[in-house]
Parts: sequence; C-alpha cells; structure tokens
Amino acid sequence: MIGKTLDMPLLQGLARAHARRSRATALAALLLAGTSGMASAATYYVDAVAGADTAAGTTTGTAWKTLAKVNATTFRPGDSVLFQAGQSWAGQLRPRGSGASGNPITLSRYGSGAAPIIDGRSLASGGAIYLNNQSWWVIDGFEVTNDSGVNNLGATKAGSHRSGIFVDNNGGGILGGITIRNNYVHDVNGCFVCNGAAPHNNGGIVVTADLMNPLSFGTGSYNGVLIENNRVERVGRTGIIFNDWSIGLLYTINKGALSKNVTVRGNTVHTVDSDGIIVGGSQNNLISHNIVGHAGLKTVAGTSVPSAAGIWTAKSITTTIEYNEVYGVLTQQNVDGQGFNADLVASNVTVQYNYSHDNEGGFMLMLGGPLAGSGLVVRYNLSVNDGWGGSKGIFTFALGLIQNTSIYNNTVYVADGLPSKIMYCDGWDGVIYNQRKVNFHNNIIANFGSGTYNAPSGTTAKISHNLFFGNHPSSEPADAYKIVSDPLFTAAPDTAPYGIASVSGYRVNSASPAAMSGTVLANNGGQDYFGNLVPATAAPTRGFHEAR
Repeated sequence: MIGKTLDMPLLQGLARAHARRSRATALAALLLAGTSGMASAATYYVDAVAGADTAAGTTTGTAWKTLAKVNATTFRPGDSVLFQAGQSWAGQLRPRGSGASGNPITLSRYGSGAAPIIDGRSLASGGAIYLNNQSWWVIDGFEVTNDSGVNNLGATKAGSHRSGIFVDNNGGGILGGITIRNNYVHDVNGCFVCNGAAPHNNGGIVVTADLMNPLSFGTGSYNGVLIENNRVERVGRTGIIFNDWSIGLLYTINKGALSKNVTVRGNTVHTVDSDGIIVGGSQNNLISHNIVGHAGLKTVAGTSVPSAAGIWTAKSITTTIEYNEVYGVLTQQNVDGQGFNADLVASNVTVQYNYSHDNEGGFMLMLGGPLAGSGLVVRYNLSVNDGWGGSKGIFTFALGLIQNTSIYNNTVYVADGLPSKIMYCDGWDGVIYNQRKVNFHNNIIANFGSGTYNAPSGTTAKISHNLFFGNHPSSEPADAYKIVSDPLFTAAPDTAPYGIASVSGYRVNSASPAAMSGTVLANNGGQDYFGNLVPATAAPTRGFHEAR
C-alpha cells in the first residue's frame, strides 16, 4: 500500500509532464507549419522574348513576359523583380505591394547587355515606371523613356503630365525607403502648362506628395528618399524633383508635416527644358556631387512658372547643397537662369564647395522679401563667367534679403567683355528689409567685365575683407579692408580672356595678397573647396582656396 501510494503521484507527475511536452511539441509543430506556410522572399524574372505569363516566373527558364503580369502581382518584402537585359517593354511598369525596413522590394535587371528599357510613349499621361502610396522600393538599372511624340508644353492647350520614373504619395501617410539609382532616363516631353498636375512635378525622375491642399499637413509625406547615380537627359519640365507641398499655406511651413531625409547625389542631368534638380517640402536634405548642364532651355509665355535654376530648394529646413557642378542654365522671360537658388521660405540652407560656370542668370539666386526663409550660408564656391546675360547678378538678392545670410570665401571670375553684374538687388532698391542681416566677407572678385554692382545697402549689410581685382566700376561696394591687387591665381587664363581651364587653376599660393589676410569667421566649415583645413582662430585666405 505504501509503495502504491508513493507510485501514484509519481505516475501522475509523469503523465502531466508528458502532456506538457505533447502540447509544446504540438505548438512547435503549429508554429513551424505557420512559418512554412508564409511566403518567403522570392525572385521573379521577366523575359519579353522567351517568357510566358502562365509560367511560374521564379527562374530564368520560367520567366514571365509582360508588364501586365508584373502589374497584376502584389509583391512582398524582400522580393526582387528582374528584367532581362537587352530587351524592351512598352507601356507602364506599375507593380503592387510594399517592402519593409531593411527588406525592400527591388526592381532591377539580370543577364548581360544593355539596360532593360521601359518605354512609356503610348501612355496618355503619367510615369513609365510608377509607384503609388508604396514604401521600401529600389528601382535600379533601367533605361526609361516617355515621349509621346507631340508638342506637350501646353502653349496652346494644357499638356499631359509625363515622367520617366514617378513615385507618388497621394494621401498614403508617411512613406519611406524609396531608392532610385543607376537608371538612364531620357526623352520625356513633360508640360509647362499641365492638365490636372503641377508643372514642376513632371519630368525625368519625380518623387512627390501631390496633395495640394495646404491644410492636409502631412497626410502624404516621406521619411527617407535616395536618388543617386542616375543619368537624366532631354527631359521636361524638370530633371529630378522631390516635392512635398502638403505642408502649410503658401508662404508658411508646418514643420511637423515636412518630409524628411531626402538625398540626391551623384546624378548627371543634361539638356532640360526647365529646372535641373529641385528638393522642396522636406527637412534634413543633401544634394551633392551632381552635374547639371544646359537647363532652362524652354518656356511658355504667360505661365506662372516660366523660369528655371540648376539646383534649388524651397519650403525646406536644413538643406546642404555641396560638391555640385552647374553650367549653361538659361534665363527665360527675363527671369532666373542661375546655377543655384535658395527659394520660397527655405531656411538653414548651406551652399558650399560647388562649381558654377557659364550660367546666363548668374551663380546664386536668393529669394528674400515676404517669401524669405532664414539662415543662408554660401561659401567656398567657384563661379566662372556666370551672369553673362547681363540682366541678373552673379549674386542676386530677389525682392529683399534672407535673414542671416552669410556669403564668404567664394572666388568669382568674370571674363573681359561680359556684362555680368556681380551683385544685384532684383525687384527692390537694396535698402528695404534692412533689418535683415547679410555678410559678404573674404571673397575674391576678379572682374574683367563691364558689369556693375547693386549691393544691399541697409545698415545690417556688412561687406568686408574682400579682394576686388580688374575693373572697378563706381558702384563697387565700400569695404574698409578691401584688397585691389592681383590675387595671383596659380594658372594663367588658358585662352584669354575666357578664364582658366581647370578649377585648380583658380587657387592661390602663399605669395598671393589674398593669403592669410581674411577676417576670422565663426563656424567657418573647417575646410576649403579642396579639403584643406581652414583655421578657426587665425586669419584665413580670401577666396575658395586656403593657402598658407
């Protein structure tokens, strides 16, 4: 009896333990079954010649064939959709689904040969590659074109919205993880006067939150957009644009509604009807190492946006524009045509280490007056033969000043015979808004042209420690510490008087009167155009190159 009494609890305990193990085993089996039942990331192949839409699509031997099959599929995080190199598809590529952070969906190519082509010429409007309210996508390695073959500017009747790659957020909340890289986008005939779309928001590569309702306050915005290493040619209206206007009334910004973290880098934009690169409606932005050439080539008379600039930002907070080259931007209807622009209510903009040359309107447009932001820094840039049209200025202050503007350590060269204005107050007399601060320090101005100065003259405009060489019109601004000697550039003009053949030729050496003769400025960026250290406490060299 005693033995049986002792054995019963033991047996009961063993039974309970076995039951627990059985339940655990069953739960594990269920979890495993659930996991195996979930669709893992897949790679799909598309072959316009040998593919079949009835095939599985998951190997090169079972590839799909058409855009229609891709567009009818909802893809999952981690999926890849690869198009056979050397082939072409007509129509619109519009896949479904969204990726996830760290696990995007990728559109790209497979095989050797030329980039796969997506040709949208047959579309009535829209983008040849189009994403709508989708996150975490990579678009990599396509050739994209979208030219309807007819005049679409909108001169006689409104044109249709056309883009190469178009990513749209239409009330989709905060989207992110958009990467567009290594694409060749060309021959897109977008509109200046558009039917049902803002004209800026069409062209080569477009990422936009298109809710134009100023009270929507970020119901469509982005956090994390990267546009890099693309080539964009022969497009209109805009080369590359990020644009989020759902952020407040026209001249205000609702900071909480701004998109965030937009980067545009390493792109080449050439032969553009209007603007080269625009980033608007975002904060914490970087525009770097891009080349923009020959923009602002067309216009439509009487439009509200007839003009262009090479690279610019608007309705933004904290944007760095650096290491870019812009050339050949034209002025249209006597408006703009500058290489760079801090526009409508853009604040905390830094324009540094850029090379601007041969832009008809000038180097730098700064939109002030009632439309101004605050906190503009323009430093360590080289401007050569900008403002050759004569109607604008190399430094153009439009409608007034941007509060707390600092322009320092730039080098400007103007060739003989050019009518370039060095400084120009466009649309105001240079005196009003004089409560706004502007500093113009440590610049080298080699002016061999016939242009004049129209500099801000309010009590808070400080012009000091610059070097003015060449022609000295009577309008040259007063500067108690000016130098008028030859800066002694390290290279002579290559074909006088047009300028020096290389950027490095505009450096100076320690024998230059500019060397170590500038005024010390706080928060000076720490380095010059070439990466040389600029001292924080000792007198710096004037101009964009630090010689010691």
